[in-house]
Amino acid sequence: MEPIKKSIYSLPEIRRGLDPLWWAWALVAAGAVCGVLCLAVPSMPSGLASLLAFTAAIGALALLLVLCFYLFGDSRRPYHKPLHTLLEPTVAYYSPAVQQQLVSALEAGDEAALDAVKRQPKPELVLMRYSDERERIFYSQLLRVDGAGWQPVTNIITNNLNNR
Repeated sequence: MEPIKKSIYSLPEIRRGLDPLWWAWALVAAGAVCGVLCLAVPSMPSGLASLLAFTAAIGALALLLVLCFYLFGDSRRPYHKPLHTLLEPTVAYYSPAVQQQLVSALEAGDEAALDAVKRQPKPELVLMRYSDERERIFYSQLLRVDGAGWQPVTNIITNNLNNR
C-alpha cells in the first residue's frame, strides 16, 4: 500500500469504503434465481433446465470470485464522508528537478500551475493524488522513488476546490 493511502485513512473525514462490484452481485443474484428455478420446477424441458443450471454455476463462480476479491484483494478505497463519494487515485511522474515547483503549486492549490509542470515516463518523483470523480477535493502527496521504496517528500496536502 502506498504511503498516502496509509496516511489518508487517519484523517477524520475519511473512512474505508468498499468497492461495490454491482455487476458481480447482479450475476450472483441471477445465478441464485436460476438455481432456485431449476430445483423448484421438476417438469422443465431439459434444454431450459441445463441453461438455468449453467447460469446458476456461473453465478456460483461469480460469488466465489467476489468473495476472494473482498477477502484477499484491494477492495477498500478511501471514502469521503462529507461528500459521500469514493476517492480515486491518480499517479503522475516527474523529474526531481521540478520538485520545488510541484511543492509550491500543491501548497498554493494552483491546479493550472500543477498541470503546466512537465511530466516524464520514468518514476523518479511521484505525485499521488486521491480525488472524487468531479474533482472537488484533492489529497496529494509527493514521493521520491529510491532503492528502499517510496519516501514521502511532503505530508498530505488537501486542496478543497469547493472553498474557492
